[in-house]
Formats: sequence, C-alpha cells, structure tokens
Amino acid sequence: MHRLLSAVILLALLPCAGQAAEMEGTVRHSLEGERTVVRVSGVITPDVAADFIDALDATPASRPVVVELDSPGGYVKAGFAMVDAMLRARSAGRSITTQVRAEASCESMCFGVYMAGFPRRAEAGATFMVHAPRDERSGALSLRTTNEMIARLIGLGTAPAWIHAVAERGGFSGRMDFVVRAEELARSGANVVTELAALH
Repeated sequence: MHRLLSAVILLALLPCAGQAAEMEGTVRHSLEGERTVVRVSGVITPDVAADFIDALDATPASRPVVVELDSPGGYVKAGFAMVDAMLRARSAGRSITTQVRAEASCESMCFGVYMAGFPRRAEAGATFMVHAPRDERSGALSLRTTNEMIARLIGLGTAPAWIHAVAERGGFSGRMDFVVRAEELARSGANVVTELAALH
C-alpha cells in the first residue's frame, strides 16, 4: 500500500508528455561584449546542471559571467551542484551576476541558483517562488529537505527575517507556493533582488 501511494504521488508530480517536452531544461551560453551570458531555461535536471557547470568551466576565468534564469525549478541536488559551482568560481575571483527578465520566472530550486550570484538583478514583473521542496526519491514533503533548503537560502544571503515572514505565511508548509514579484522583493529587505532595473 505504501509503495502504491508513493507511486501515485510521483505520478501526480510528473508533467504530462507535452508539458515535459515544453519544459525540458536547456543551457545556452554566448559571448556578449566582454562577458559570457549563460541562459538556463526550463526544468533543472542533472543534465542541465552538468551542462551549466561545463559552460562555467569553459569560460576564461577573467571574463565576467551573467547567469540568466527562467525556470520552474527542478531537482534539488542538481540545483545545489550549480550553486556550489558558482560559489567555487566566485571564491576564486570570478564575477557572476544572476538575472531574471520581466517575462520570466525563477521558482523553487531556481531561487537558490539565483541567490548564488552577486549582484542579483531583475526587471519589474519578474516572478519568484519558494516553497517546501519534495524528496526526490519519494516525491513526499520532507522536513529535512525543507530545513536544508532554508539553511542554504540564508547561507546564500537571503535575509532571515524575510524567510521567517514567508514561513509564517505558510510558504514552507507544503500547503502553498509563495509567489512574489521582483519589485516587492527589492523593497522588502529580503536581500534577494539587489538591483531592480531594465536589463540589457
């Protein structure tokens, strides 16, 4: 019975075939002026993380990197691998900016990836979302995984007071997705969006 319930939960979480193709994650990088722009879109999977890290490693250390995000999130471990790669590169002296455009969204694990850059730019209208992550093996809510995510977000610079306010409103309870626009984040003292401006 427990296995059947787990299977039902996993099936409920999986997108249908059409959605899966539409949401498939991609990593594209290009040289734009003196900087390399790495664009991550779609679901963050282990393959996306590997492609992202390869793109980061292939960029000369002296060249600034802009990571542009438009993602509904994805696998926690894959996202943390991207975060760790960005932090290693930044600690070695590389400049890594993250950004989200007005028509884009950065949700769930993408939020953590966004927090790994600095400065963190966004256009007005961009949307962000945090929630309680699900266990990758069972698909069930996990207090351990949720606490790990909260600790990582705070460690990346998210204001603890903002995290506490989100939790008070049910944002990490598993009952809701906490969605917020870039302009609200910029004025809330969350230390998430550090620059609210039109992106070029």
